[in-house]
Amino acid sequence: RLGEQQGLLTALGDTNPLPNSFEVKVDRPEQVKPVAQAIGQFKGVENTRFGQEVIEHLFTLTKMVRVAGLILIVFLALAALFIISNTIRITVFARRKEIGIMKYVGATDWFIRWPFLIEGMTLGFGGALIAVLLLSESYSLLIEQVHQSLAFLPLIPKYPFLNHISIVLLIVGTIIGAMGSTISLKRFMKV
Repeated sequence: RLGEQQGLLTALGDTNPLPNSFEVKVDRPEQVKPVAQAIGQFKGVENTRFGQEVIEHLFTLTKMVRVAGLILIVFLALAALFIISNTIRITVFARRKEIGIMKYVGATDWFIRWPFLIEGMTLGFGGALIAVLLLSESYSLLIEQVHQSLAFLPLIPKYPFLNHISIVLLIVGTIIGAMGSTISLKRFMKV
């Protein structure tokens, strides 16, 4: 490769003037710092470099995104609870005469409450179903865009990831609907 200047290599003999280096990969980002420190303790290791500042910024950013996501989830769940509760309250108010007649003819409290509870669960399930459909479509588009522009960036495969998320969303949506209905019935329906 050096052509006419091969004499430079023969002058070095058997000694390599460049230091040896090894590239170590870890499975999880949390392991980078401990592994680098452990390797730094080995005999003959001069130094270790692992981009500590970049990794710490990445961890800070990840933590902030998780906290912001959790706050957003709680806020949206409370908003859904409020909307469903008010919807059921309006339904109860519109049917107050029917409820009174049902009580007079001997209907039990649960016989009167079940339709409103089912309505709340249906509202929660319907909202969660819309969210699942939107999430599925937007994740598909995101995967396409990332593969076109940043093919080297690994993403979580669509399946089974979205199946698990969808099931959780549908269950949580139904539970939020039931909770909103229960809250509304306790506060606004004197049965």
